[in-house]
Amino acid sequence: MLFDVSRDRLVSMVGAEAVFVATPGMLADIPDGVPGYEIMRTVGIPTGIFRPQAPLNSGCFPSVAEKIHLADYVAPTGAEAWKVFGWIPLTHLALDTSNGKVFGFSENGGSVQCLHADLSSLVKLTSELGALLKSFVPTEDDDEDYERRAAAVEHIRMEVAERDELPFHGDSIWPEVMEEIAAGMWS
Repeated sequence: MLFDVSRDRLVSMVGAEAVFVATPGMLADIPDGVPGYEIMRTVGIPTGIFRPQAPLNSGCFPSVAEKIHLADYVAPTGAEAWKVFGWIPLTHLALDTSNGKVFGFSENGGSVQCLHADLSSLVKLTSELGALLKSFVPTEDDDEDYERRAAAVEHIRMEVAERDELPFHGDSIWPEVMEEIAAGMWS
């Protein structure tokens, strides 16, 4: 894992009610050794920007083939078997169960984007942004608030990019989300 993430740290940052932990049934058809499996099962992923995927009637997360119309995408071979486990704005998130990378499927179709080298990167980014949103206290000065939020967002971007540059390259939705947070649109 790229980042050391723990349940206790997440809870202290965003609160227990804002951390999604997958049930054993949701992960039933994901092999135990897949990178990210333990994070989903024990640590969790902060909610807010991230929304968990509802399981199928079987209780498992759907595969890409079961959730997404792949004809609308340029996707790597084998993508149909990945597990769709959540959503961030305009983007379904899928876990490549062969290597633990997190891929994004834009609602608009197109090329599938590798968004995170592993699940710990997604957890780090969403927890830091969630903590910023939870703790930011606005003032009467909109310009000052923007500058403070923008500086905090840039610090988070640099901290994540130091170990995983994927969230901020290509057609990733993350730069747009972070610009919106800096502008106060997620308050």
